[in-house]
Order: sequence, then structure tokens, then C-alpha cells
Amino acid sequence: MKGARTVQGDESTIIDQAIEWHLRQTEMSDQDWESFVTWLEISPAHASAYDSVVMQEHLIDRTDFPIEVVRRELPARRWPWAVGGLAAAAAAVALLMPLVTPARPSTYDVATRAGERRTLHLADGSRIEMSGDTRLRLDHSRPRLVDLERGEATLHVRHDPANPFTVTSGDLTVRDLGTVFNLARDGDRLAVEVSSGSVLFQPDRESVELAPGDALVVREDSHTMTRAKISPASVGGWRTGTLSFDGEPLGSVFASIHRLNATQVVLEGGLSQRPFTGMVKLTGAADRDIPHLAALIGATWRRDGDRWILAGSTAPSR
Repeated sequence: MKGARTVQGDESTIIDQAIEWHLRQTEMSDQDWESFVTWLEISPAHASAYDSVVMQEHLIDRTDFPIEVVRRELPARRWPWAVGGLAAAAAAVALLMPLVTPARPSTYDVATRAGERRTLHLADGSRIEMSGDTRLRLDHSRPRLVDLERGEATLHVRHDPANPFTVTSGDLTVRDLGTVFNLARDGDRLAVEVSSGSVLFQPDRESVELAPGDALVVREDSHTMTRAKISPASVGGWRTGTLSFDGEPLGSVFASIHRLNATQVVLEGGLSQRPFTGMVKLTGAADRDIPHLAALIGATWRRDGDRWILAGSTAPSR
């Protein structure tokens, strides 16, 4: 039904209108509900037809009409005639619709698929660049609080000493002190790298301050924390296809590649635990990148459909 049919017609026309109103009620807008009430008010025949439609199963396939009773005083309304039965109940629901609309949830998730990128512009002027296969949870009521559930993101934060920007990930917390920094969550591993400004890691516990060029890798499963020095220019290098690693297991290396390009790589023979140090420049073409990486780490490769399977064979290339 496009809009409301408010003209009074013969009995078959009114029945058709009543059927259509009833079928549409699970998806009607506030304006549609107002039009429905107007249609009921035109004539007692409309209310009678609506009652017949709801009560007689042979007229339509669906006759269930769940009604949630909400007790609240409404402003008085003059009716040109008395509406009764199920039509009255439906009209009451129409009036109550704005009162029972659920409140917007405070938290909401933003996610990317593997190989997808997305940039979030926050209301305070901060910006978050999300890599692929990344999920963030944000909060309408606390706009300067972000939770990194998985994946990788580079954050450009507008500093506000009175309201610091905070990122949580698992049981770990990073607080901004006016900065550009990168976070990567892969299972129990969290990596923090600072490009400019500084951040506080675990501000209410260890309170480790990280400056430009500082990197921190924390493993929650083994309760270990490793600090290192990197080039500030390399922070967030995934945005240009450049990935840097310092003693990271190859499982983490290829997880980063999967996030960026959605390339499926299977590591066999304990290869996933082999440490890797170096810089990888990706072209985005798997048929070029994977054979090159296999040669770099001294592995053989083969394809199985969309998957690339790597197995250890020789000493890594220099």
C-alpha cells in the first residue's frame, strides 16, 4: 500500500484495505501508523472490516497480531465514533509506537573483512585507519574509548588532557598522551608502536611510557613484555603494504599478510613458530608475493585452490 487509502468504498474494497493494513503492520513507519488510525476513524465499517480480517483465518494467511501493553497516560483525543475490538487495540498500539521504540545501544561494533580497509573519523577530530579483518568496539556514551577486539589499526588522536583517549584490548590498556600510534591484536599477542607523541601502556598498573620509535609486544598467555626500537616512519607501514618484523613467528607474519590481502597461507612442519626478522614489501598480487616470501624464508610452496601451502625445506635466504 502506497500511503493511506482514506476514501470510503464498497465492502470488498474495504476488506482489501483492511487485509493490506494488517499485513503491513510489522514494518510500518510512524507516518504509516498515523495514516492507519486516520483510516480507522473514517467509518465504523473500516473498524468492523479490520476485526473480521484478524479473526477469520481464511481471509489472509497470517492473523497473529502480538500486542505489548504499555501503561502510560496519553493526551485526550476526540474520536468521531467509537472504535472497538481489535481495531481499537491496533489503534492504541499505533499511538504508543513512539513510546516503545527501543533506545539506541550505547556500544557498537565496526569491522572489516580480510583485504578490506576503512577509516573512521570520530566526532572529536581523531581518526582511526583500520586494516583488514579488524574489529573495533566503540561507545556512544564514551566517544574517546575504543576496544580493539582483533586486527590492526593506526590511530591519529587529538589530545585532550582533561579527557584522555583510551584503547583497550583484552585486559590491556593504552592511553594517549597526544600521538599517532599503531596497535595490532593477534590472539594473545598485542603490539604497540608509536610514531609521534607518546602513550602510556597499562596506565593504572605498570604505567610504561612509550615515545616515538618505541615498540612493545605483550603476550597475555605467557605474561611477557618485550620492548624494542624501530623507525617512527615504519609505524603503520601496512597502509603502504610495508611490514616490518623483529623476531616475530612466521604465523604472525602471515596473519598480517592475510589481514591486508585476504591471502590464505597454510604453514606446515612447524614453520609457523620459526622467528622472522626483516621488512616485507607487498605488491598485493599473491602469485608474486607468496613465492618471493617462500624464497626469503627458505620454504617450498604449492597451491591448493585459493590456498598457498608453505613447508620448511632449506635455510632462509639472505
